[in-house]
Amino acid sequence: DGDGRFETARLFADQLLFATGVQPWHGGVIVTYSGRVEWLKDTDGDGRADVRETWFTGFAEENPQLRANHPLFALDNYVYVANGLRGGLITSTWRRDHREISISGRDFRFEPLHGAAEAVSGAGQFGLTFDDHGNRFICSNRNPLMHVVLEDRYLVRNPLLAVPGVVQDVAAAGDASRVYPLSAAWTTSVLHAGQFTAACGAHIYRGDALPERFLGNGFTCEPTGSLVHCETLKPRGASFVGRPEREGVEFLASPDAWFRPVNLTTGPDGALYVIDMYRAVIEHPQFVPDELKERPDLRDGDDRGRIYRIRAADRPRQAWKPLPLTDPTALARLLEHPNAWWRETAARLLYERQNRQVRPMLAAMIEKANDPRTRVQALWLLSGLHELDAALLEKAMGDADPRVREAAVELSERLLADTPALARRVMQLADDDDARLRFQVALSLGFAPGEELLAPLTRIALAGADDVWTRRAVLTSVAARPGKLLIAVIQGAPIDGARKSKAGEGYWALLDETARLVGARHETAEVAAVLKSLAALKPSDARQQTQLTVLTGVARGVRGRGVKWQAMLDRLPGDAREAAANLLSQAAQTAANSTASGEARLRACAALAYADDRLALDVLGAIVETAADQPLRLAAIGALAAHDTPRVADLLLAGLQQQTPAVRRAMLDALLARPDRAGRLLDEVAAGRMKPAELDPAQSQRLLRHNDPQLRARSAEVLASALPAERAKVIAQYQAALDLHANPDQGREIFKKNCATCHRIGDVGVDVAPSIADSRTKTLPQLLTDILEPSRAIDNNYVSYSVTTSDGQSLVGIIAAETASSITLKQPEGKTVSLLRGDIDEIRSNGVSLMPEGLEKNISLQEMADLISFIKNWRYLEAQLPARAGK
Repeated sequence: DGDGRFETARLFADQLLFATGVQPWHGGVIVTYSGRVEWLKDTDGDGRADVRETWFTGFAEENPQLRANHPLFALDNYVYVANGLRGGLITSTWRRDHREISISGRDFRFEPLHGAAEAVSGAGQFGLTFDDHGNRFICSNRNPLMHVVLEDRYLVRNPLLAVPGVVQDVAAAGDASRVYPLSAAWTTSVLHAGQFTAACGAHIYRGDALPERFLGNGFTCEPTGSLVHCETLKPRGASFVGRPEREGVEFLASPDAWFRPVNLTTGPDGALYVIDMYRAVIEHPQFVPDELKERPDLRDGDDRGRIYRIRAADRPRQAWKPLPLTDPTALARLLEHPNAWWRETAARLLYERQNRQVRPMLAAMIEKANDPRTRVQALWLLSGLHELDAALLEKAMGDADPRVREAAVELSERLLADTPALARRVMQLADDDDARLRFQVALSLGFAPGEELLAPLTRIALAGADDVWTRRAVLTSVAARPGKLLIAVIQGAPIDGARKSKAGEGYWALLDETARLVGARHETAEVAAVLKSLAALKPSDARQQTQLTVLTGVARGVRGRGVKWQAMLDRLPGDAREAAANLLSQAAQTAANSTASGEARLRACAALAYADDRLALDVLGAIVETAADQPLRLAAIGALAAHDTPRVADLLLAGLQQQTPAVRRAMLDALLARPDRAGRLLDEVAAGRMKPAELDPAQSQRLLRHNDPQLRARSAEVLASALPAERAKVIAQYQAALDLHANPDQGREIFKKNCATCHRIGDVGVDVAPSIADSRTKTLPQLLTDILEPSRAIDNNYVSYSVTTSDGQSLVGIIAAETASSITLKQPEGKTVSLLRGDIDEIRSNGVSLMPEGLEKNISLQEMADLISFIKNWRYLEAQLPARAGK
C-alpha cells in the first residue's frame, strides 16, 4: 500500500542450507549457499522458484560461519563473492573444461552474462561492500573494515614482485580496535574485551535518508557487543584512513544482550537497514569453551530475528514506487538518482538486458551530468554494453572530478596497447594532484607498450614515495625494466631534499624495493648498470645512504632467489665489481665509526651482510658486544647471521648472557638459522653454560623438529634434561590434585595469597609476569606443570635478570623497557626501577622465570586443586558469566 512497511511475505525458495547472500539477477536471484552459487527464478508466475541452475561449486563448507557470501553486482559489471576465509577450488558449469579456480586467500568474481570467472585480491569473512567509485571493502572478526587496494590482475604481470599484503585496515583492528557496548558484551577471550571480536556485515552507506555526514561512511556490525560501529573515511594516498564517527559512542548500541546485528544494507528509500539475528548466544558451537557447551540457552532466539530501518527523523518518509522495468530511457535517467540503490539497480537492469539504445543518453551524461557519481556509473555501464570508445575516454580524462578521470584511466587499459594517443593521454595524468588517480595511472600504464612509460612512472614514484601502495603500483608496471626505473629515480630525485622531507622514509623504501626487484631478476647487465650509476653519484650528504640502500637491496634480491651475492659479483664486469667493493669498504668504516649517525650505521650494518668475512665480522662483532643502541645491535646480529663462517657462532655466544631480551632473542634466532650454529647452541646447553629454559617454546620446537635428523635426535636428548629430577618428582606427586573435587572460590583466596604479587586475574593482583587470565585453552595438567616448574618454558621477555650497579647494589627483575641510555626493571608487586646504563656494572640473565620454584611448600594438594580450578574457570563463575535467558 506504499506506506514503506511490509505486510505480506511469500516463500520464493526453501531447502537452501545456510544461505549467505542473495543478488537479484534477470528476474531471479543469485544465491550463495552450501558451497555453491546458484541462480533461481520463477518462470510460471506462482511466486516460487521453479528454475534452479548451479553456476559454480567448490566453495569450502567446513564451518557455517566461514562460507562464501555476499554476492554483489559491482560497478565493473561483475558479481563479487566474499571468500568466507576457508577458500576452495571453484568449478564452473559454464565451462566445458572444468578448470578449477583456487580462491585460497582470495575472493571470487564472475561475469553473470557469460560466466567468465577468476580469483581476485582480498579474503573477506562475512561482509563485502563497495563505495561509489568501485573501491571494495571487506571485514573479518578482528578487522572491521579493510580496503582491497591492489588487485590480483596487476600483480600477475610481475611474478618477481612479492608484496606482503593487498588490503589495508581502514579502521583500527585487533588489539588496537575499541568498541563501546551498552550490554554486558561477554567475550570468549578476556583479551578481546572492549575490542572487535566478531566484526561482520561491513557496509559503505550511500543512501540519502541519513544526515549528509554519514554519506560514504563505513558501518560494521559487532554482534558480540550488540552494536553497529561507524567510521568516517578520508582519502590517504591510494587508500583511506578511518576514525570513529563519534569517540566513545557507537552509532547504534543496545543494552539488550540478545541484539545481534550481523548485516547491513542501503534500501530504496535511502535508509540504512540492519539485520538483527537476535540470539541469546552468538558464538558458534565449534568455538564455545567446554565450560559453556551445556548452557541450556544456546539456541534461544533461533525462531526470532528483526530488521531495523534507520533514517533521519526530520526527513520525510519516501513513497515507494515501482521501477520502470520496460522503459530503458527511464531506467537510464535513474543513474542521476542521489541514492545509490536506484543508480545501481538501473545500471544492472540495463546491463543484463544489454539495452544499447541508451548509448547516446549515457554519452551525454558522461559530459554533462551534474553528479560525478552519475558520470562514473555511465562510463562503466557503457563499457559493459561494449559502447565505450577512445574518444569518450579521452573526454572523461579531462573531467573536473578526479574520480571520473580515475575511472576513465582504468577503463582505457584494454585499449592502451593499440591506441598510442590514448596511452599518451594517460601518461599526462602522471602529474595530477590527486594521489588516488596517480596510483591508478601507475597501475594502468603497465598495459602500455614501449619505454615511454618510464618517465611518468618515475614522476609518480617520486611524488608518491611515502605511500606504500603507490610504490607497489609502479613496480607492477615495470616487470621487464626495474633497473631503468631505479636509475631514473636515483638521477631524478633531489636526494638531500627527499631525505629531509615528509616523504624521506618513503624515498628510501622506494629505492630498497626497486633494488630488490632488480636483484631478483639476476640480469647481470642490469645489476652492473645500477652499480655504475651509484658510483657516478655526485657528492652530497645523502650520497652514501643512497648507495648503501640500493646496494643492499640488490644483494637481498639476488640472494632471495637462491644465488649468493659473491656469485653475482663474479659475473659482473670489473668496473661494477670495483664499485661494489668500494661501497662495502665505506660501509665497514661507517659502521665502526661511533660518531656517525645512527641511521648511517644501521644502513652500513645491513650492507655488511654481503661483505667479505674479513671486512665485516670484526666490525659487526664489536657492535654486538659494545654498542649501547639496541636497534644497532639488532642490525649487526642480522648482518652476522648472513655469514656462514663458524666464527659467527663464537661472536654470538660470547656475549649472549649479558644481552637484554630482544637482543638475546635475535642472537638465538641467528644461532638456530644454520645447522652448525644450532649444534654449537646445543653444546652450550649440554655443558651447563645455558639452561634449556632459556630457549622459548618456539625455539625449542625448531630444534626438536629440525630437518637434520642427527640434530633433531641430539636436541631431543639434550633438551630432555630441561626438567630436573626433583621437579619431576614434585609434579608427579601433585598429579593427585587433578582428581580432587575443586572449589574455585577457595582457589581465588589461594591465588591472592601466593600469586597476586606478579599475576593478575580479573580484579585480583598486578601484571608483572605474562598474563594467565586467558587460560581457556590450557589443560589442567598444563596449568599444574606451569605452576610447579615455572622456568620450563618462558617467554624471553619474562626471563629474570640480575643487575649489579656500580655502587654495589644488587637487583633482580624482568627488563620491561630499555633505551640507549637506560633500562627499566619490573619487580614483584608491580615495582619498577630505572637505571642508567652508565651506573650498571654487570647485567646477566638468570635463565629462569621471575616466579620462584617451590610454591608447593605452602600449598596442599587440595589447595592446588582449588587454585587450578580458579585459574581455569574464573570467567565461568556465576558472577562472571553472561546472563542466561530469563535471568
